Amino acid sequence: MKNILLAIIALAWFLPSRGQELVVNFTYDTVCYTDITHFVSLCKVDPTAQPPDSIISLSWDLQGDGTFKDGHDSLNQYTYSAPGLHSVGIRILTKNGLAKALYKLVPVNAVTPLFTASTGCYQEAVKFSNKTLVLGDTAVTYFWRFGDGTTLLNVKNPIHFYPDSGTYVVTLFARFVIGCNDSVKRNVTVTPIPVPVVGFSRDTVMFSGDSLIASVLGTYDSVRWSTQDTNYSILITKAGYYSVNVYQGSCQGQSGFHVIVKEKGPEPVISNLFTPNGDGYNDFWKILNLVDFAPCQVNVFNRFGIQVLSSANYKNDWDGTYNGKPLANDTYYYFVRCVNQVLFKGNVNILK
Repeated sequence: MKNILLAIIALAWFLPSRGQELVVNFTYDTVCYTDITHFVSLCKVDPTAQPPDSIISLSWDLQGDGTFKDGHDSLNQYTYSAPGLHSVGIRILTKNGLAKALYKLVPVNAVTPLFTASTGCYQEAVKFSNKTLVLGDTAVTYFWRFGDGTTLLNVKNPIHFYPDSGTYVVTLFARFVIGCNDSVKRNVTVTPIPVPVVGFSRDTVMFSGDSLIASVLGTYDSVRWSTQDTNYSILITKAGYYSVNVYQGSCQGQSGFHVIVKEKGPEPVISNLFTPNGDGYNDFWKILNLVDFAPCQVNVFNRFGIQVLSSANYKNDWDGTYNGKPLANDTYYYFVRCVNQVLFKGNVNILK
């Protein structure tokens, strides 16, 4: 372009001109890439000029290289090897020695539709970023099909709310006024908001000193409890409201529950769960109010009827072993008879 401007300045400097006596102009048609661009000269000499004058030379620079060697007729045409804005010039000389040149930027249009979409969660907006490559004229019309039956015209970067989760085929059409157009499709996934389900090792109403394990069911990218634990399970010993947030991609869901702790009643409160994993917490199976009912005869059996514990004066000291070896995670069955001679029976779970 710099060379073209220098050429124009040189022509204006060295060749004579008389204002409006010489008109230099041309028209062109805007085409799509690979089509032929046609040029028409509109150059003319003022018919009232004295002495009378006429055009004796007309030449074109269709390649924008500063040399007028691409034809000498008032009608010309060229097929460009690449889309974009191309510099085109025309130059004329008259019998009386007038000279003038003119350059214009001629568009050869091509469009390549492209877009990206933000990762969407149900009930959240999906943001579309239009990255369409436009060469030539910048006046492009956009048309969107969002894959859910809705459309949008002439918005470059739309925001769309989908009616449900799922995968949608989104189409972007890009079009020039002259007819060049193209389209692109891609899948956009709207992720359902996760709804965590919490399972419990026992009822959420328990006696003082007892415990329960709350566990998130399912698989997620990450988990965070209101206690700041990030494991799938937590051990609860106190009353209160507990909640858990689960994360799947950029989507988040929450669930919560209350734990009620009651004072011990007139009967032995027998734990139905303990975790003998050596961490110093809940490692032994306990009768929570044992001091009020001791001594207690305790017998525990596995699911096959084998007795794994027998104690005539239980001390809350069973660590889930049998013959010195740790028992497997499972459900075991107890029979407890204390000083009141009432038989209490139920099950206890070992969970490490």
